[in-house]
This record gives sequence, structure tokens and C-alpha cells, in this order.
Amino acid sequence: MTPRKLDTGSFVRTATGHFVGGDLAIVRSHDDYLFLALVDVLGHGPQAYSTALELEEVILGWKDKFDILALMKALHNHQKQGRGAVISLCTIESDSGDVRYVGIGNATCRMMGEHPHHMLTREGVVGHTLRTPTLERMTLDQHDILLLYSDGVSSHFELAEPCQLFFEPLNSVARRVVEQFGRDHDDASCIAVRYA
Repeated sequence: MTPRKLDTGSFVRTATGHFVGGDLAIVRSHDDYLFLALVDVLGHGPQAYSTALELEEVILGWKDKFDILALMKALHNHQKQGRGAVISLCTIESDSGDVRYVGIGNATCRMMGEHPHHMLTREGVVGHTLRTPTLERMTLDQHDILLLYSDGVSSHFELAEPCQLFFEPLNSVARRVVEQFGRDHDDASCIAVRYA
């Protein structure tokens, strides 16, 4: 059996009038899985950016990135006196295509392919109100696309030519999602993954 691979791309855009913002997209490859984190700090501008950098430091310093439930709780504890954030954490196993996802707040994790699916994201704000996070699971089939995007992007957009997603470079896919369906007044970000 030919080994599968996970191709990735990401794009982050700040709100109109700001040079920096509170959205952050992290993609890290490990031996047998891919780790994704999408952070959307409440608010805009330099203060949101500063908080995003703090959260990035916690995420990148977390030793077991496969344990995304424990990481989410650590991020919640870190933000208890902070601005708060919407956070999505995801791992994808390269051999099996198994996806593990935990999301708090109004971000979206969406699989596009032969059997489209939206993963469940719990209501709340990391650092302020956090119900017990739960692990959502699904499995990618060959050529499926996984999109993770912040609430700066319309949650239920429809592409005029969705088949382009399966052939475009993924940095272009992520950028197109943000530019076509993002809200100018808000920071917006997208991570795209293709199971090839």
C-alpha cells in the first residue's frame, strides 16, 4: 500500500486598519501525525496579538501534542486572567487518516470530500467559560480536505467551484477561503489539509 501524506497550507489576515491581530495558525509535523492549532484571541490589534504570542508559546512548548484535551485545559488555565480566546486543536494520523479534534468557541472544523462533515465545536471561551471539552473523531478518505477556520470567516460558505480545492496548492486554498468569505472587520484565519 502506498503511504499517504498530509499536505498543508495556512493563511492569516488581520482586521482592516490593524497591522497585527489575535488570530494564529500553527501546523507541526510529527513522525506519524500532524498537529494543528487555530487560535482566535478576543478583540483585535496589538493587545490581541500579544496574547496570541503567549498562547503560541504555551502550545509550542507542550511536550505531548497528541494529548489535545490536556493541552486545551492548560490553555484555559493560562488565560484565566487574560483576554480569552477561541481555540481549535486537531491531530491527524498520517497512516490511517484518523482525526482527533477539540474546539471551544465559534471556530469551524469542516471536512470536504465525498462525505462532507462538520466537527462539533463546544460553546465557550478559553480562559473564561469552558465546559468539559470532548474529543471528536472522524477519518479522512483519500483526497479529502480538512478546513479549520476562525469566526472571521463565514461558517457555512459554499464555493462556486469546490472541485478546485482538490487540486490547488493548499496555501492558495486557505488564502481563498479567507479572502472570499472573511469579514473585513475581523481577524480571519484558515488551515487547509489534504489527505493525499
